[in-house]
Amino acid sequence: MKIAIVGAGNGGLIVALHLLREHHNTDVEIEIYYDPSIPIEKVGQGSLPNFTGIVSEVLDIDWYNNPIDATIKSGILYEGWGNKNDKFFHPSKMNLMSMHFVPNKLSKTVLKSGHFNVIDKTIKEPEKEIDADVIFDCRGRHNRDKSNYDKLVNPLDSVLLSKKYEKDVDLIYTRCVATPNGWTFVIPNKDSVSYGYLYNSEITTREDAVDDFTSRFNLDYIIDSLKFENYMAKNMFVGERTILQGNMYGFIEPLEATSLGLYQSICRQAWDSIFGLKTDVYCNH
Repeated sequence: MKIAIVGAGNGGLIVALHLLREHHNTDVEIEIYYDPSIPIEKVGQGSLPNFTGIVSEVLDIDWYNNPIDATIKSGILYEGWGNKNDKFFHPSKMNLMSMHFVPNKLSKTVLKSGHFNVIDKTIKEPEKEIDADVIFDCRGRHNRDKSNYDKLVNPLDSVLLSKKYEKDVDLIYTRCVATPNGWTFVIPNKDSVSYGYLYNSEITTREDAVDDFTSRFNLDYIIDSLKFENYMAKNMFVGERTILQGNMYGFIEPLEATSLGLYQSICRQAWDSIFGLKTDVYCNH
C-alpha cells in the first residue's frame, strides 16, 4: 500500500510519525509531498505526553540529542481563571513528560530522517496529481472547501505573538494566563520564551490588545499576528481516497494541546477505516 501525505506541517508530520511507529511491520510506503515555499503555521508548539514518545522512538532523539529544540512540558499552569484559586496546575505524569518543540525544526528533522520518500512538489489537486492508495490532505486552513465545514462557537478569533530572547530555567510547563480580553500562552523555548495573546477582534481593538499584551508581560514588540476561525470538517473522507488532516480537517483554539491530540485521533480512526476495521461513518463520528 502506498500512502501519500500532502504537507509537512504538524498535521502531516503526525501522520508520518504515527504510521511509521504503529505500522512499521506492514507493507506500507509513505510519501510526503512538500513545498518549502509554503510556511508552517506559526502556532502549535505544545504536545500531549504520548506524542513525546512517538517523536523520540521514531526519530531516535532524546533530551540531549535534541535537533527539534524540545523543552520539558511537565503540565499546564492556569493563572487567573477561577475565583477560588488564582492558580491551578494540570500535571503530566512524572514518568510521561509532554514537550514543547519548534515546528519548523521538527519538520526538517522528519524530512531528513530517511524514513520517508520526500517529494518537493506543489500539489493543488491531490487525487488528480498523486498516484497513491490513500492520500492525507494536510495543506492547511487556507486551502479548504468551506462547504464541508461547520463553524465552532468560540469567542476568540485573533492572536498576537511575541517573544523574549532569554531562557527561563524555572519554566518547565505551559502557562495559560487569563486576561480581560481572553488568555495568553507562555511557552519555554530552548533559548527564549514565546507569548501568544488570544482575543476577540470584534470586542477588543488591536491597539488595546497590543497595549495590554505588552504591558502585562513586559514585552518590547509584537513579532506577528493572525486571525483564525474555529471549525471542523463535516466529513474527514473526501473524494475517492482522501482523508483530511491537520488544519485541513479542523482548528480548535490551542488550549491543552488540542490540535495535536486531534490529529493523533484522526490517524487512529483513519487507519481503522483504511483496513476495514470500522466503517467510514463510525470513524467520522
